[in-house]
Amino acid sequence: MYKYIEAAKIALSSILSHKLRSFLTLLGVIIGVAVVTAVATVIEGANVYIKEKIATLGSGVFSLQKASITSFGDFQKFIEAMRRNPDLTLEDLAALREQINLADQIGAQDGGSRPIKYGNIVLESVGVQGVTANTILLSSVEVEQGRYLSDYDDESHRNVAFIGSEVADGLFPETDPIGKAIKIGRENFEVIGVAKKLGSVLGQSQDNFVQVPLNTFIKTFGTRSSNSFRIIIHARKEVPVEKVQDQVRVVMRSRHKLNYNQPDNFSIATDEVTEQLFGAITGTVAAVAFPVVGISLVIGGIVIMNIMLATVTERTREIGIRKSLGATRRDILVQFLVESAMLSGFGGLIGLLIAVALMTLVGRVAPVPVAIPLWAPIVAIGVSTLVGIFFGIYPANRAARLDPIVALRAD
Repeated sequence: MYKYIEAAKIALSSILSHKLRSFLTLLGVIIGVAVVTAVATVIEGANVYIKEKIATLGSGVFSLQKASITSFGDFQKFIEAMRRNPDLTLEDLAALREQINLADQIGAQDGGSRPIKYGNIVLESVGVQGVTANTILLSSVEVEQGRYLSDYDDESHRNVAFIGSEVADGLFPETDPIGKAIKIGRENFEVIGVAKKLGSVLGQSQDNFVQVPLNTFIKTFGTRSSNSFRIIIHARKEVPVEKVQDQVRVVMRSRHKLNYNQPDNFSIATDEVTEQLFGAITGTVAAVAFPVVGISLVIGGIVIMNIMLATVTERTREIGIRKSLGATRRDILVQFLVESAMLSGFGGLIGLLIAVALMTLVGRVAPVPVAIPLWAPIVAIGVSTLVGIFFGIYPANRAARLDPIVALRAD
């Protein structure tokens, strides 16, 4: 153990005595580790973001849609399904509510983008959603002020609206919005509630919405946006969600008069499918990005090998003196391998710190999801050290094989 400690001290002294050369030698490793860590941080951040922000249905909840993207690369199938599959309807919702006994909540929503007006204030491109009253139990929406939509509102086709916090701030910056009338299209709607702030997803606000009763929405705007109509089902706690999905599939296939050998002409989407889809995308990105950015580590390793060869030449006389005093080939080999590993390891540490600082800054100023994976520091330091050892073997072996007499004669 003492030999390794002594070798580390000599290596550190050699590195510090040539600070500029050591830094320039490490640039390749620093850049490589920084880029690899940054890519890993973005990918990990995307995975966390998907679970927290995009896959928001929750446990035991799934949606029935006209079509959905269920796997990476089937975008053409999605387009074909949107063109071929029949629209979902209120009759489908009624049939599911009547025949499905394994779910405790079945709701639906439709929607589109429309301008909203209050007095002289107009907000463009607001998401107007027609929803059933139990949507609040099937989504992440919570009431901040007032109340949510009720079954009575829906059954009576009332012109009432539940608005997002961004809409409330935009239309009523200094006024209590409850009881005020806003205009959607040609119709006036009374504001009955305001939602708690949800934040944004990939820079897109989740609070720029107005929800109205589903029957009111269809009465007012018709069914032209039926491609966005979806039915949301929440399984009972004691029932596996797969059994509820099977029951829904049986009901829908019967309603659509499908034979046993015909594929479904509707789609069932879950958080797990969403996570798998985005996981496949991030996995593909990682499979392409990591080998590419890893090239810089190889280049950095080659630079380290060249510098270590130059170091061996510079220190030939030192090697001869150490051998004449009893140092073995193993001692010389260990000395130069330790120096090479420490040199590369320092580069990995610097690259890691740069990546962490940079990605933390990016996460604060840009809508880019970032999360540093726990394995990143270990891999960054470990891989960079291994690169140093691998590319330091040849220079170290060359130093160890020097003849002490020849080495002592060196200038």
